[in-house]
Amino acid sequence: MDFMTTETVNESRPRSKKYMIYLVSFMGLIALVDNYLSLIETTAIPKIVNHFGSIDLQGFLFWQGIFGILAFLVFLIGGAADLWGRKIGILILLILMGGSALLIGIVGHLNFWVFMIFYAMVILGTNVNLWTIPISEESPPKRRAFNGSLAFLIGLIPLYALVGEVIADGIGWQWMYGLMGAFGLLLIVGWIFMKETKRWSTHREEFKVKKQRIKFKEIINQFTSRDWLLVVVLGSIYLCWNIAFRMATSTIASFYVNIQGFTPERFETILIFGGAATILGALSIGIIMDKLGRIIAFIFSSVGAALSYLGLSLHGHYVFMVFTYFFMACFLGFLLVYIPEMFSTEKRGTATSLSLTISRIGYVVGPLIASAILFVETATTYLILFIVAGAIALVPIISLIVIKYEPKGKTLEKIQEEIK
Repeated sequence: MDFMTTETVNESRPRSKKYMIYLVSFMGLIALVDNYLSLIETTAIPKIVNHFGSIDLQGFLFWQGIFGILAFLVFLIGGAADLWGRKIGILILLILMGGSALLIGIVGHLNFWVFMIFYAMVILGTNVNLWTIPISEESPPKRRAFNGSLAFLIGLIPLYALVGEVIADGIGWQWMYGLMGAFGLLLIVGWIFMKETKRWSTHREEFKVKKQRIKFKEIINQFTSRDWLLVVVLGSIYLCWNIAFRMATSTIASFYVNIQGFTPERFETILIFGGAATILGALSIGIIMDKLGRIIAFIFSSVGAALSYLGLSLHGHYVFMVFTYFFMACFLGFLLVYIPEMFSTEKRGTATSLSLTISRIGYVVGPLIASAILFVETATTYLILFIVAGAIALVPIISLIVIKYEPKGKTLEKIQEEIK
């Protein structure tokens, strides 16, 4: 099937409005599980350190980095979505995230190493962002960024700030993970109604006509030098975001409680404002991407995040924490839309996951950098920590030397034709 035929099939028979509402809502709920399990550690880490007793914050950050090595296996999830379909990939993701988090609730409190094993599996399942691919492939070009941002917005509902302390006080910190894990597994009921994306199905039919059996190795062999360049550059941008993100979320609660003198209850209130800022960030970046373009959105996010970290380091006022959450959400919203757009259908899941694999270096490097800087918790070491995080958030701007393509308002097929 040639380019024009493929584009016509995919664009002339879009999914119904009712199905798109379901798809965006369902993917948004998956994003909610993902985001919650990523950010609940903001308030959970102090409780974990206190529960096990034998380890301090610096030690936890060290082992967090070491166990983060497991996150490099994320490319297997994206590869499964290319080999067996987006629907099977989503099922694997729900089982991995939900099952691991539920096991933390059941047995994670018994032993630190048992907790770290299941925590590492949760890390592997979170921030895979596989939910972005069905939305990207099923949305009309002019609503692709908006639909993606809407699902992202649903995922940013700050449940981690609203219910985290309540759960910990009521049934134990381990169920801060366990209850969301159970909810993730419950979403499998909604998964039953998901349809395979038209683009993936069309691609699979083309291979059937050619009597070829798709294997992971064959997908990798299809990668061009341009594909590999995009994987490395986009993965490096995501890596910088991940390092800065991990450095902040693992330490921000201790900074405000131990250095700024906030009570845990006061910090939780501020965290709610931070969570609200992420929602505003997701909505804002979707509008910016659709109206002004992806590149403008990229610059806005990176520079804004860097300045927010700088304000946090030099002043410490919680308004800078709120701004940091806003701009880091903008940054991630840009990445979630832009990365899947840049690869063809047969490679999209694998290429996105390979970029994500590079970013997963941040799961190791981020906590280790934080551990090294916070050899002792003082106002000065936290100042250094946030300055370093801000500098790392600004580094991706250099990639504009390589990435200048603007896909705003174009079909996925048209994008591939133009960037070859």
